[in-house]
Amino acid sequence: MEKSKSSAPNTAPSNPLSRRVGFFLGLGLFIAILIMPTPSGLEPIGQRVLAVAVLMATWWGTEAIPIPITSLLPIALFPLLNISGAKPTTNISMLPSYAHWVVYLVLGVFVLSAAIVKWNLHKRIALHIIRLSGNKPSRVVLGFMVATAFISMWMSNTTATAMMLPVAISILVQIDASHEEPFGKCLMLAIPFSATIGGIGTIIGTGTNLTGVALIKDTIGLDISFYEWMMKIGLPFVIIIIPAMWIFMTKYYKVNQSIQLDTSVVNDELKKLGKMCKGEKLTVAIFLAAVVLWLTKTLYKPFFPMIGDETIAMLAAIAPFVIPVDFKKGIFVMDIKTAIEKISWGTLLLIGGALTIGGAFASAGCAAWIAGGLGFLEGVPMFGIIMFVAIIVAFLTEVTTNMVVVAAFLPMLVGIAQSVGVSPFLLMLTATIASSFAFMLPPATPPNAIAYGTGYIDMKDLIKTGFWTKVICLIIFPIVLYLVTLRAFPMM
Repeated sequence: MEKSKSSAPNTAPSNPLSRRVGFFLGLGLFIAILIMPTPSGLEPIGQRVLAVAVLMATWWGTEAIPIPITSLLPIALFPLLNISGAKPTTNISMLPSYAHWVVYLVLGVFVLSAAIVKWNLHKRIALHIIRLSGNKPSRVVLGFMVATAFISMWMSNTTATAMMLPVAISILVQIDASHEEPFGKCLMLAIPFSATIGGIGTIIGTGTNLTGVALIKDTIGLDISFYEWMMKIGLPFVIIIIPAMWIFMTKYYKVNQSIQLDTSVVNDELKKLGKMCKGEKLTVAIFLAAVVLWLTKTLYKPFFPMIGDETIAMLAAIAPFVIPVDFKKGIFVMDIKTAIEKISWGTLLLIGGALTIGGAFASAGCAAWIAGGLGFLEGVPMFGIIMFVAIIVAFLTEVTTNMVVVAAFLPMLVGIAQSVGVSPFLLMLTATIASSFAFMLPPATPPNAIAYGTGYIDMKDLIKTGFWTKVICLIIFPIVLYLVTLRAFPMM
């Protein structure tokens, strides 16, 4: 799972100048919106919410101050601007979103992911998948892609990338591949791209999925379960896009099928891990129990209607602290020090802030007001509107945090959908998925930055390959949407 992006948020520009510009630009826009005459069709409270939203989006996008701190602005500014408060006088909530069920679902997943990393279970799984791929270059690339995507479905795509790249580099070193070797470039790009795609596969795979699902439920009342997302939305897309991306990348870089690679490094790494220890086995048991409970919730939901995905996540988070590996020595599957170090606490604040400003944006009428300016979409076929939204979001996510894109776009899309007569769910889902199509630039997502830092790829490699990968995703997504998702949600 992506800690804040997709887990950690998309990395913002680190240039101090861009941060300073973003800081003063955000303040300037904030003040300008507050003091200008209220635009026609927008209520005064909507104008104040719009000012806060623009300030947050600007500071989030430029990382003028730390992203988690920007996420706390509603708590400070809503009462001062008489938008909401501890005793709200409007229907706009403030504090509840910071304790939203999605926040606790993410917290539980982070603890479970930390346990997996602590016992190196993720590395064992990945190495076994790679070993099964054989020693032909194209097959090795496929093995790395499948392994990375699978790991990223359950934990941060940053973790998945950071874990897989050293193994890939070891293989490149063994064959004495130069930094201009097409196979090396292909492998170094396939790993981060697969991590990003894999995060789409499950509702917990990336923070954008969780934020999108929460906003969809809060704004249009549609509750998407773990099972529904995985089987009807995310996994079908991943299953189709990974092979398509593999074919494209191996052909684009002309990876030679006849070369035999020495993949003994994989076996060496497995030998270093040794046999599965008790901690690993217990972690597997907890992980599988959580997945089974998530996937079968519809079976026991009638008997336990109060149980949600966050309940299961909390059980999975608590279990590692109470299940002992060695009770006499006081060793448990998880310890509090590891949990505190590995959990991305800033992500929890980011989700809370995104949900707060997203909900306020809709409740204050900002979304409907902006939608009124997009009347040119009326009469455009539904497919055209979906592609318009997907393309805008897919390219915007290259330069700003994708959870910010989701938080800003989804409430607005409800008004747009209603004004042009299309399903709000389709547009909101499109924006949620397309926000993960960040492949072209190092700042777009941490996996891109990590891969770029290896020195095996140039900026032009990332931009060109990332652009065509984005195009492939934009072509395949509507196909999955129409052939799978619409059939699974016929009411939409």
